Amino acid sequence: AKLKKAGSWQTLQMMVIVISQFVYIGTMARLLSKADFGLMAIASAFIGFGTIFSEGGMGAALIQRKNITQKHMNAALQSGILIGGLIFTVFFFSSKYIATFFDQPQLDMLIKVIGVNVVLHAVSGTSMMLLQKYFQFHKTALITITSTIIGYIVGILLAFEGYGVWSLVVATLTTSLINAAGFLYLVPVKFSLQVHIKEWKELFSFGSGIILLQFANFFSERGLNLILGKILTVDLLGVFERTSKIKILPSVYIGKILDTIMFPVMSEIQDEHERLFRIYQQSLGMVNSLLMPIAAFLIFYSEEVVLILLGKDWLEAVIPLQIMFLVLPFSSSGRMADSVIRAKGLIYKNVVRKYIYVTVLICTTTLGAYFYGVIGAAIAVTFSMLFNYIIMLFLVKRVFKKPITEIFLKPVIEGVKLTTFVLIIIAILNTLFNNWGQPSVLNFLIISGIMTSVVLIIVLKKPSLL
Repeated sequence: AKLKKAGSWQTLQMMVIVISQFVYIGTMARLLSKADFGLMAIASAFIGFGTIFSEGGMGAALIQRKNITQKHMNAALQSGILIGGLIFTVFFFSSKYIATFFDQPQLDMLIKVIGVNVVLHAVSGTSMMLLQKYFQFHKTALITITSTIIGYIVGILLAFEGYGVWSLVVATLTTSLINAAGFLYLVPVKFSLQVHIKEWKELFSFGSGIILLQFANFFSERGLNLILGKILTVDLLGVFERTSKIKILPSVYIGKILDTIMFPVMSEIQDEHERLFRIYQQSLGMVNSLLMPIAAFLIFYSEEVVLILLGKDWLEAVIPLQIMFLVLPFSSSGRMADSVIRAKGLIYKNVVRKYIYVTVLICTTTLGAYFYGVIGAAIAVTFSMLFNYIIMLFLVKRVFKKPITEIFLKPVIEGVKLTTFVLIIIAILNTLFNNWGQPSVLNFLIISGIMTSVVLIIVLKKPSLL
């Protein structure tokens, strides 16, 4: 019952945020230039890097640890505020050198202002993780939905007024400020001047591993923008960043829902080996059943997706988007493996896999972008994600000591069946609509409505099919 209720609230949060994000992306892409998104991609990458250290893995450590005291909470908050403030100071005084390195003068003031986000994340992180630990997902959902919608509205209004890249910055800061105020109000962790070294060490023993994993995740996502910012023009970086953003939309929220819910659940049963494996296998099967058909659908209609979300001026994003959609299901599957490893407390076993993947990703993406531009970068990202999925399977196999058929084949089979069914339906419906001479975008919207209705009916009436 606890898991079902948490899933319902997380699903509601996902639906509201996805819909609002579609509106936000589509509106901002028509109001801002590609260069605006390129600049924001570089600035956000630095802030993402700083956030890793300001959070310090303390929130995840609070969830994973079975018994915590007020001193543990204080230690996590103290650590976040202290390190967050230090990182903000470093970014503030080094921003002009960063701007010079990328040959983008605007980055100087952008990084100075958006650096506040590091501190805001540090302030809200402990309270948010405590809500997740005790399955108060209805509260986290309400705060997250409210902050996201208000932030997007502020950003759109500023973009209409011609503030360019600053509309993206203020939208981000507005969302983070509301999150910080809301989570602290719901879980008011008191800031204590007394230093709790013992409790900090207990959390850091787990949190340090999380930092290593988050550092790897950073370079597999936002960190790439720092590398590509030196290879591609700021306009092409904007195209790559928007393409990557659209690519992860279907998987990031499904994966995040499962990770947010399953990590606390798996942590509770971390010593029940067989039960933990069954939950992992079922969750992975559900992810594949949802994302494999979605990937096939989106590859077929990538041009329509770009026209709707970005507009006709962004058509160079179509081919890179199709390439990256190929590995859509594998990104969420990797998140499930991370949840299992973290729940078992075996952080460092996962670190090696992550860094092998990141090394391959950085090398191939750098070469791909240098020689073939955005399309080369997209091919490299796709290859690297497939490579990551393969080595993830072997790690999970070592943890559970199960045959590869149970770890890989069973979760994939249902996804393949549903994907085949979806492709047949798409071919039939697309042929019918083309014969009627309907515009391709209208075809996409109608077929999307039909397919969404079918999925909802399956979820409500026959969830076992997933």
